[in-house]
This record gives sequence, C-alpha cells and structure tokens, in this order.
Amino acid sequence: MRVVYLLSLLILFPMISGCLSVPLNESCNREDCFPLNNESFSDILSNSNAFDVIQYSNFFPQIKVEVTLVSEYQEQRGEIYWNVVKDDHAKLSSVSSRLVLGETVVIDTEYVEGQKSNNYRVGNEWYEGRDEIPEYSNPFVKLAQSATDNPDGFWPPFAFDTTQLIDLDWSITADISSTQQIASSSNETHSIFIETMGIPPIITGIETYSGEDKFILQVTTENISLSLRNDIQRTPAPFIPNPFPKDSSENISYWSGVISNSLSLEIKPEQLEIHGLVSENNYSSSVSVMRFDNQNLNQTLSDGTWWEFYWIDYLGENLVSNGDLYTVRTNTTGNITIGIFDLWANSWTNQSF
Repeated sequence: MRVVYLLSLLILFPMISGCLSVPLNESCNREDCFPLNNESFSDILSNSNAFDVIQYSNFFPQIKVEVTLVSEYQEQRGEIYWNVVKDDHAKLSSVSSRLVLGETVVIDTEYVEGQKSNNYRVGNEWYEGRDEIPEYSNPFVKLAQSATDNPDGFWPPFAFDTTQLIDLDWSITADISSTQQIASSSNETHSIFIETMGIPPIITGIETYSGEDKFILQVTTENISLSLRNDIQRTPAPFIPNPFPKDSSENISYWSGVISNSLSLEIKPEQLEIHGLVSENNYSSSVSVMRFDNQNLNQTLSDGTWWEFYWIDYLGENLVSNGDLYTVRTNTTGNITIGIFDLWANSWTNQSF
C-alpha cells in the first residue's frame, strides 16, 4: 500500500502509460516552425497526441526514453527511474527500472533481450541467460500492452497530456545549429520546460517542477546502441521441480509434473540433466541421472535399486519448454529427492545467486 500511495503522489499531470504520439506537422514551414512563437507552439500542444513515445518507437530504429519521477510528501520521499531502449540494428531491447522509497532501494533491475543470449542486472550484479527461440520486439509496445492488461502494475508513464498547457504564456529559445528549441512557462503549481527537436519540430522532452517534486520525460534518437556481455556469470534455467515425491506407496516413490510458466524460454535438452538424489548427514549426492535429450532412461544401480526418468517434449520442438512433462520413479528408500542440473550454467537450478 505504501508503494501505491507514493506512486500516486508522483503523478504531477494526468498521464497514461503506453501511449504517446507526436504528429509531424508537414504543413509547417521553416519560418513558422523555427523559431516557434507562442501561437505556433500552442498549436502543437493542442493535439491530444502531441507526445507519443509509441509512435516514435515505431518510426525510429533506435530510441531511448528516460523517465524520472520524484515526490516528497509529509517527509516521505519516493523516486522512480525508467530507462527503455530499442535498437533495431542490434535486434536488442533494454528495460531498466529503479524504485527508491526514502533511502531504501526497492527495485533496481535491467533486462537486455532479443537474441539467444540475454543479460540482466540486479543491483550492480550482471548475469547471462539464454533462450533458444528469442522473440525480438518493440519494448515500448510490450510495456504498453502490459500496462493495458494490468493498469495497477508498475509501469513507466510514457504519455503526457499537453492540451492542459495550451493557455500558458511560453518563452521560447532556439538553437539553429541543433534545431533544438526550449519552451518554458509556469502555472499556479509548476514550472514547465518542453524541448523540441527538428524541422518540423517534435517534442522530445518534458520537465515539470513543483517544490521537491519533479517529472522528467526525455526521448533520444541518436548515438544509441545496445550490446550483450558474455563475460558475466551464467544463470541456470528457472526450472525447479517439486523435490517431494507425489506418492511413496509400495516402496515406489514417484514424481511427475508439467514444466510451468516459470520457464518462459526454450532450452536445448542436452543442456539439462535430471538427477535422483539421496541425502545423508545433510549432504545430497546424485545416484542416478538422465540428460534430457535421452528422453527416457531406466537405470539399475549396483545395490539393486532402480531409477526411471521420462521427459515428454509436448510441442515436439526438441527443446525443453513450458508445457513439457517429466516423470521420475524409483524403488530407492530413505531421504530421496530429485533436482535439475544446468550444464550450460554449471549449476543446480535451485541455486541462489
């Protein structure tokens, strides 16, 4: 509840996550648009879609949008930072977010994806993951869809209703060498700065300030690139089966399940092993193992006990993925369980990082 309350304090003007459009005024000639005067600038603001990040992201092959929201109320301070990048040339996208309440960092993550390898960051620590069937897509469209599906979630505010500002008196400065124009004004509660670039001009930044509160939305479309790191720690697949058998009747222990939505990626079967584990004196040892590309295995040990493993590739794509089935049976007794070892990451999947 505290997070939701502080987030509500950060809404300095009515905004909606996920929709921004900047109409390119093709009828605007150089004399009318550079420099802008109060009337021509108000004409731009009067369009309800005057600042549309979604439209920008569909037009520019490389684009970065940064959002800063800061609010202080009754000595409680909340800060939110978003950085979303799309790079069509590298076929990569990046989404990072940081939430600070008071002096406590609640969220600080970044995720770079779009290829078979991906990188993600938690705090200052970077990790490498993988997905055999990557789906590169526009991150702004994905975030907008997520915001539509779950409007109460934690999403960046990628829209600003500029029609509220058309009656203000604007002071406008222009730099002909960069085509940058800065319009500044204020109302009863806020100081407001709006940046435009290009001819015809499009809005690329909005800043509002009121005491300790501030809102900054900045769009960049030049000198942007994304890349992946491969010198960081690999993370195992998020596939952790229930370690407890479903049935242990007649001296037969039995595990069975469906690989759940937690495995939202596809992995080569030769990269995963399923193990039968026996624990003694707080130490677990593997006594039987099947690599997933074998699909099924019945193994009898030297003491006469046996283990059976099955993996059913539900989609028939020869990849371990959500919806696949696994089954393990054994007549071994004692403190027994099963586990998944990720050969690519050289780690058990239930290992914490």
